Amino acid sequence: MFLMSLSKKIQAKRQAKIKAEKIKKAKTAAAGVAAGVAAGAVGGILLAPKSGKETREDIKNASKQAVDAVSDKAAGAKAKAGDVIGAQKEKFNDSKAKIKEYLDAKKAVDEAYEECEECGVNSEDVVEALEEAAEAIEKEEPEA
Repeated sequence: MFLMSLSKKIQAKRQAKIKAEKIKKAKTAAAGVAAGVAAGAVGGILLAPKSGKETREDIKNASKQAVDAVSDKAAGAKAKAGDVIGAQKEKFNDSKAKIKEYLDAKKAVDEAYEECEECGVNSEDVVEALEEAAEAIEKEEPEA
């Protein structure tokens, strides 16, 4: 049960990484498109039949708009990245806690098994009782 859960978490992490790579590629493509649009706008302004003063003013305005747009996109991407990183840290810490819980339980079982052997109790009966208890616990736990 625990290994299946761990396997699912590993698979989910791989899928999240693939998704993040796709998002990064999409952002790169969007940045390229934005740069192309900006270059086209600048080229159109430079080739338009306007006075030098008007053209400089148009370039200044277009540059300011481009800087504002890039700043807005960067701020949005930074906020989203922070959210994703926070969620991944939380998932990691949850997994870490579950692994620790499992190892602590395993240690307790090993210690109980050793005590049973020292006391002369039939260890097979104890193992059977522990397995039944584990099954009961698994039935009580909701699936994540």
